[in-house]
Amino acid sequence: GINAEYGAEALAKEDLSVTGIDPSKEMIKIAQAHAALSKIELDLEYRCSMVEDVEGTEEEEGWDVVVSSEVVEHVPCITSFVGECAKRVKPGGGLMFTTINRTMTSWALAIIAAENIAGYVPPGTHDYHKLVPPQVLTGAIRDCGFEIETIVGMRFNPLTRQWSKTSDLSVNYAVTARKIG
Repeated sequence: GINAEYGAEALAKEDLSVTGIDPSKEMIKIAQAHAALSKIELDLEYRCSMVEDVEGTEEEEGWDVVVSSEVVEHVPCITSFVGECAKRVKPGGGLMFTTINRTMTSWALAIIAAENIAGYVPPGTHDYHKLVPPQVLTGAIRDCGFEIETIVGMRFNPLTRQWSKTSDLSVNYAVTARKIG
């Protein structure tokens, strides 16, 4: 997923060459419109695609880094999705996932508060049973030939609308890994 201003666009603003993919044409249009508002030139391309359908010379050689932000909790099979992302990383490259843990705290904050009270995302966006404990995600990543580098919690401040790192993995968290070989 492209995660608009917090994902692909934010990475492009760090002077990186970014290709953002999302299966939703509507999300691609929203992200393109938001990026067009930027006052700086971005090396950013959006494609409407599923990860398993991405083709082209860059992908055949492998990407330096593949980032999947807030997607894995929506896929039907975590191991298959992680495997498709992992296949697109060149040897020595990186993989990063952000997602939501399956805890009572995440249910209260990410589903009840964020969806049903604050309205940050539409109600029903997340299914508690599809949320992903860190040991499930890191196991799938390791099974694809990656070494886990970091696991860090992420905390959203609704007053400043900013994210910060935390040692608390009970709600949102990020995992980074390096492809071995």
